[in-house]
Amino acid sequence: MCSVSTRSVIRWLFWSVGLAACYILVAWLVLGVRSSELILWPSAAVAAFGLIARGPSMVPAIALASWVSDYMLLGWGLQASALIAAGDVLGPLLGLWLLRRRARWQGFETTADGLWFIGAMGVIGAGVSATVGAAAAATFGFGQTPVSPDLGVQWWVTDMASIVVLTPAAELLRRVSLQTLRAAFNGEMVWLPALAVIGTLLVYLMPVGQSALPIGLASLVMLPLLWSAMRLPLAVSAALSAVISLLIVTATVLQHGPMYSMLGSDRFMSMQIILLAFASAMLLAGLLANERTVALKQVRDINATLEKKVNRRTAALQISQATTQAQLRFQESLLNALPNPVAFSDPQGRFTRVNVAFNLLVGLSGPEIHGRTGTQILGTTLGRIWEDMDSELLSGSLQVTREAPYLHPDHEPTVWILNKALVRDAVSRQIVGVVTSMQDITAIKQLQQQLSEDEQRFRFLAEESPVPLVITRTSDAALLFSNKAADSLFRGSYAEHAGQSMRPLWGDSVDRDQLLARLQREGGIVRGVEAQFRRFDGTEVWLLLSVTRGRYRDDDALIFAFKDITEAKARESELRNLAYTDTLTGIPNRRYFLARAALELRRAQREGSPFVVLALDIDRFKQINDRFGHQVGDAVIRCFAQTCMQQLRGPDLCGRLGGDEFAILLPQTTRQVAFDVAQRLRLSIQEASCLPSSAPDGLTLTTSIGIAEFLPTSTLMDADELLDRADQALYRAKQAGRNRVEIWTGEAPAPV
Repeated sequence: MCSVSTRSVIRWLFWSVGLAACYILVAWLVLGVRSSELILWPSAAVAAFGLIARGPSMVPAIALASWVSDYMLLGWGLQASALIAAGDVLGPLLGLWLLRRRARWQGFETTADGLWFIGAMGVIGAGVSATVGAAAAATFGFGQTPVSPDLGVQWWVTDMASIVVLTPAAELLRRVSLQTLRAAFNGEMVWLPALAVIGTLLVYLMPVGQSALPIGLASLVMLPLLWSAMRLPLAVSAALSAVISLLIVTATVLQHGPMYSMLGSDRFMSMQIILLAFASAMLLAGLLANERTVALKQVRDINATLEKKVNRRTAALQISQATTQAQLRFQESLLNALPNPVAFSDPQGRFTRVNVAFNLLVGLSGPEIHGRTGTQILGTTLGRIWEDMDSELLSGSLQVTREAPYLHPDHEPTVWILNKALVRDAVSRQIVGVVTSMQDITAIKQLQQQLSEDEQRFRFLAEESPVPLVITRTSDAALLFSNKAADSLFRGSYAEHAGQSMRPLWGDSVDRDQLLARLQREGGIVRGVEAQFRRFDGTEVWLLLSVTRGRYRDDDALIFAFKDITEAKARESELRNLAYTDTLTGIPNRRYFLARAALELRRAQREGSPFVVLALDIDRFKQINDRFGHQVGDAVIRCFAQTCMQQLRGPDLCGRLGGDEFAILLPQTTRQVAFDVAQRLRLSIQEASCLPSSAPDGLTLTTSIGIAEFLPTSTLMDADELLDRADQALYRAKQAGRNRVEIWTGEAPAPV
């Protein structure tokens, strides 16, 4: 804070001294050239520049410089000089306040900024200074200098012309960087200023005469100046405008040039107005050129962005077309790979696409089928059913399934299941056609017929079969048949539940829906599916089932064969628990703990979060085992594990690594928090009643704990390395006297 404040004071002193010196110097130079009928008063521009550049902090420097110039250089009275100094500060300060009232004024960037500057600093600020100066002259006088009646107007015009001509150039040159000028440098930045300066010198160094020709020549100098305002950087054009104005003023004061040849006592005020108009025009022209450049750049950027978007869109369309063609080829290949006949038709029932299986079924090629109706291709019987299903779909049904015979003149009669669904446009959702898949169920129908003929024999065999058999209706899962083994398996008789829906017996009704879908896809037979069911008494059972879809007493039915695998699933779960659970304590074993620690390490490395591993064991556990026996030792280990679990949070993990060695994983935890957890855990172990009642009063169960922390900046290779660090900290706790907590610091424990 102190160094920043010192630099600020030094910078303020540097600016204040420089500004005051510049103010007094230019006043001295102007007064040395001409002490009366001043055309420009550059000190007013210096004051305006100082306030714009550094703000109100320059007020003391401006006031002091103004008073010195008025009192010591002009020889005005003390009181008059003080009042004029106040006016020289108040005017620019008011102009600065007005500029800052314009929220968007950040310098000379737009024509509005230029107009605000001319109005605030040039007109109002200079007007306030001139008013105060004229009041000082009327009140105190200027010593031996006579006071002109129109002094206030002359003062105002002089200050206004000086501020508008010189201040923009100074402020723009302050803001512009050398790198910007180098980037914009070109030939025009050399020959345009040179042409303007040379033209001005030639015109304003001509001998003064009565001819009006020099005035006409002077207007020609405006051409390169206007060109520079439109083509060169604003800082360069503003500086060139100021230089040309100073050359004109200097030549006129030295009695050269066409301005001096003008008649009348107000020629200098006329010249000031000309310079004011000239500087304002140059500034506004440069700002207009800047706005035009910015607008053109924005247009170019917009065009470039649009071009990129068009190119991306074109590329995307090309990729989309290629993808669509590839998808069509894939669909065609997939369609032809289907073993069942599949056909697409338009809303009028005319075939538009069929697969190879459909061609083989009807004995016709694709071109012979396309454009013809179901009746024309499939014959009267199947064709009428085909068209009726299309009508049902188009009238509002989502899907239609029917059985139908197919009488081919060259083959034996067959029976098929026809499944129809609507095809809609992906965007408009309008119906564009119908897709039909056919499945040959001739063999199933023949089997159903055979089963119907041998029903009594089947029922006897099914009833007495040791394999649980159940038949349910496909549509509503109603129970149509169950044998004795199935009644025993589900603990309910067929007589009690015949006709009732078996859907509630499924552990998850979604399993049945998925099974139906598989049956549809796989030809009506599915084997080896594991599913959980509920018996009629509410108990749960795991079954291995095989199912076929067929007909049973004129119903579309599902025929199930079950095998009870509940004991096998229980053994599987028990083996899984044995693989990851410590049998003595019931908490995770070493394998599970290290696997979880490895997962946590990868997550912490990915997310940049800390976590901690605690290594702990029971102090002097061997003595407890030797003194009280292994059964007591096992009980102590179980009590120790339970106490640890009671002190942990939900995401924390405690595992037994072997013997009396344990480890605890604390995710999202720093070592400071882990230290508090370890201390609380140590005290809980010490206070727990884990030792037998026969233990001496002085014998207490204690634990030593080592802590190792993973940080995002760590270079750990695996979880074993972090656990090894915790073991080192645990070893140090043992060396330090046991019943304490140590944090791994990177120092290896001292050898015993």
